[in-house]
Amino acid sequence: SSGINAEYGDPSTYEMIQKIQTLQRRLISKTEEVVSKEMAIQEKEKLYIDLKQILARQPGPEVAEQLQIYQQSLKEKTKQMKAMSSELNMCEAQNAEYRYEIETLVRELHDAKNKYYMQKRKERNLKERERHMAGGMIPPLISSQRQESVNRFTGGGFNLKQAQKA
Repeated sequence: SSGINAEYGDPSTYEMIQKIQTLQRRLISKTEEVVSKEMAIQEKEKLYIDLKQILARQPGPEVAEQLQIYQQSLKEKTKQMKAMSSELNMCEAQNAEYRYEIETLVRELHDAKNKYYMQKRKERNLKERERHMAGGMIPPLISSQRQESVNRFTGGGFNLKQAQKA
């Protein structure tokens, strides 16, 4: 220690040099720390920028609110569509029922008309026979031998011969 002091001459100079070296070591250490921290800050800033860009691409709260409105609207429309679909099915079933009822009524009407015309034919044939019997004639068996004066009716009960105008 005295050899070093002799080299610098003054003990205070030695202490100052030691202090300077200690300060330089601390400065180097702190500088390394600063560089390390700056690198960490740069990494964090890069991460922050990346996250900021990701967030910028994400939909905002107004988009989420609009999406919620659309979803609610879709639920309501789906519910309406299901109700209308079931109503349509009921109408189709009722329509099929009405068609069947109409077919039944048409058959019944056709049967009633046939019965009516058969009854009329029987009555007409009976009257013709009675008239012929009263006149002493044999009733005609073939319909083409009918008298022209007898009115003929068909389908709707309308006279096929034109009425004579008086």
